[in-house]
Formats: sequence, structure tokens, C-alpha cells
Amino acid sequence: MAAPTQIGLSAYPALRQPKPAAFYTLLVATGLLNTLIAAYFFLRLPADHHPSLTSLTIRAILYVLIGALAGTFGSWFYWRRPTSPFRHNPPIPFRLFAIACASAWVFVPAVILFSREDSPLTCVFSILAAALLAVALRKAIPVPPRPPAPFPTPTLFADTLRAHPRRPQGYLLAVSIYFAAYEFTQGWILDAAGLLAICAYTFAWLQTLERQPARQPDPNHRQPTFRAARRLAIVLLPAILVTLYSLLAGIEHRNRAEADALLAANGAPTGDNVKTDAQTPPSDTGISGYHSIILWPIAPKNDIVPPIPQPTSLLAPGSSKPLVIQFTGPYYYFQPPHTAPSPGSFQVKGTPLLHDFQTNNFMPLVMEAHQSLGASIPIARCREIQVGLLNGDNRPGTINVAVLLTDSAQPNNQLLLERQPIPSTEPQNFTQKPVPVAETLNFPVPAPAKIRRFDHITVMFFPDEVNYDQGSKVAIQQFQLIPR
Repeated sequence: MAAPTQIGLSAYPALRQPKPAAFYTLLVATGLLNTLIAAYFFLRLPADHHPSLTSLTIRAILYVLIGALAGTFGSWFYWRRPTSPFRHNPPIPFRLFAIACASAWVFVPAVILFSREDSPLTCVFSILAAALLAVALRKAIPVPPRPPAPFPTPTLFADTLRAHPRRPQGYLLAVSIYFAAYEFTQGWILDAAGLLAICAYTFAWLQTLERQPARQPDPNHRQPTFRAARRLAIVLLPAILVTLYSLLAGIEHRNRAEADALLAANGAPTGDNVKTDAQTPPSDTGISGYHSIILWPIAPKNDIVPPIPQPTSLLAPGSSKPLVIQFTGPYYYFQPPHTAPSPGSFQVKGTPLLHDFQTNNFMPLVMEAHQSLGASIPIARCREIQVGLLNGDNRPGTINVAVLLTDSAQPNNQLLLERQPIPSTEPQNFTQKPVPVAETLNFPVPAPAKIRRFDHITVMFFPDEVNYDQGSKVAIQQFQLIPR
């Protein structure tokens, strides 16, 4: 008979369980790392260059929720691992820990959005989030009672004679601050923000440790959870507003960069062809980063331009032929309450068909075309003004055009001709145009007018309300003045 099998039990060393303090640090780090990953991969600026404030507010709320949920999931994953010391009988419930940490995670989306434009606000809100995290964890994690003193200490000169222990955290804070200052000056904003966040967390953690009274763990954890939820509710609205502001700043920064790249790609002139005021900074509420823009048409090469007729021959009495004037003036782009471009306007050559000018705020964009005639024309001799234009605008919405006649000798004397819609932009005629369409608008000139003569023609564009913040892609070709 075979001997029974002998089973030997070998003693394997038990897995070393991490200490609660170290595991808390791991949970916070994994939550923040998960939030940063989610922010980098999922938090983007809207594709629309001019989104509405409502859509941006909704996007800001979603981004804040994504930051909070991403950090919660990252911490929960390690909280429920088999090696976790909190898997069974945790000192605090996970909901309390997650709510406490969420008061800092909600600011991570704004920090990431600010860092993409190298804004100094990245450091500001990193410090704020780190300090809030340290304070919230101190409030949530129970502090063990201090051991009693082995013998009574004398009260006389006790505070003066007590030697304070040296803490290595002070050296860490000093070195981190110096490195953060260096990285900030070098333009490494996100790295500097990370170091400053570590300093803020460490400082807030030590400061609250000194002031935090010893307390026994609450078995129900109702009051700590309520207080943590109240703190989260208090910081939730500021986090949404900060994220909304980061979206607005990011869209402005992107639109400005794309406008500069577009001007460069379309052959933006340099030297004498571009006139800008170096002392005038880009506008915070301007057009593509500028207060205003003046667009000069490009003169055709090897094209002989006939001289402008003498004043005596402009629609002289007895003439029956229309006077044709090629458009050679500039286009003005500005915003209310201004009525003209600023002295430091950005000037570039091109036509509205080549450039796409848009505002980076919620103010309407005014577009005008100006043509100086060089001589006065009597109103009594002009029966009609025909404006020839090229329409390359493929955005739905009617574009109305008005003509303003001005006597430069008396600028207050003006005659506004009745506005007319561009036929191809009307809803019943609208189609996508592969090439610009040539069209002509007829503006009758009333016989009894309040001005006697004019030497300047202004063409004003009034796009539909949907396109109030974009320049119309319509170029003026010529004017025909029909004699009376």
C-alpha cells in the first residue's frame, strides 16, 4: 500500500501593506494624473471661432465634470485593488475622500487650458487647487490623538527655550520655488506651475497640521461628508467661471494666431506696404487681435490706369455717357462705438475675397469700402450710381449694401442712398458659389437732395444677424455714375 502523500506547507512572506499616509498620497497622485490625462486628450477648444456664450458655458460645465469624474475614477481604481489597505474597513469612506479631492480636481481643466496659451494664470490656479486639496484632505482625514507628555513641562519660558525641530520640507519648498522661478522666466509655464503646486500643497498641509485639533474618527462620517460636499459646492461655481474664462482666452489666442498666419500666408506686405503703430498694443476686444484693420486692394500688374478726368469734365452738362470709376480705395474694419479705424490700425493688401476677418468677441464688425473721387460731382448731374461687385460669400444670410455720398469740404453734408440686398444672398437665390459672382446694384440719386455735390463714396455692408461678427466676402469692382 502506497504511503499517503505528504503535503508540505512552506511559509511565504506576507505582502507588505503600504502605510495609510503613503496610500493616501498614491490615491491623490493617481487621481490628479488621471485628471491630467483626461484634460489633455478630451478638453479642446471649440471648432467654431465665434461660439455663443451659452455653448461655452455648457462646455465649461462639462469640462469641470470631466475633471472631477476622471480624478474620482483614478482614485477608485487603486482604492479597490486587492493590495489596498482600504479595501476592507477603511478609515474614511471613499465618497468622503472623492468629494474632498474633487474640490481641487475641478480646477485642473482650467489649468490645462491656460497652459496651452502659456498664460501666467496657469501658476495662479495651480497654487489655488493645490492649497484647496491640502485643506480638504486635512478636514476629511482623521488626525490621531497626540500622545500625552511623559512629564509636565514648566510653563515659564517654555516657548522660548523649546527648540523647534528641523524639517526637510523647508529645503524642498525653497528649491522648488527657485526652480519654478527659473522655469517661469524660460517660458516653461506648466513645469513652473507643477512645482509651485507642490509648494502650495506642502505649505498648506503643514500649516493645517499645526492648527488641526486632534479628533477621533467619526464612525458615521456624516458631518465630514456634509462639510466636504459644502466646500465642493462653494468652489464649483468659481471653477466653472474660471474654466469659461480660460475657454474665452484660448479662443482669442487661437483666433489671433490664425489671423496672423492667414495674413502671412496671403502675402502680407512688409516694410513700406504695412503701416502699424508699434506703440499701440493689440486690442483685447478687437478684430483678430487688432483694434481695427485697413485692407488696401492690390493694383493689377502691367495695367495702364487712365488718369482721373479733370473736375470740369466729371458729368459735365450735356454729357450722356456714364462715368466709370474703378475702385482703388481701402476697406475699413472696426467695431462700435468707434466710427473709423484707429490711428494704429493694421494695414495689409488684398481683397475681402482673399481674407477672412472675424471678431474675437461678441461685438459686431463694421465693414466699409471708401473711394475718393478727387473732384466734386454735382448731385444735380447724377441720376443713378451703379455699384459693380464680386460676391464670394457662401454663408447663408442676406447682405444689404448702402451707399453714402459725402462732400469732404463739408463732412457733415452727407446723403445716404437707400440700402439694397445683394440678389445672390437672398434666401430664394442663395447657392454655394465655386467662384465669385459678378453683380450690379443700382442706387437712384434723388433730385432734391440736401447736398449739392460729393467727392467721396462710402459703401457700407450690413450682413444678416447670423454673420454680424464676420466681414462680408464681397469686393467692389467699379462705380458707374449715370448722368441725369
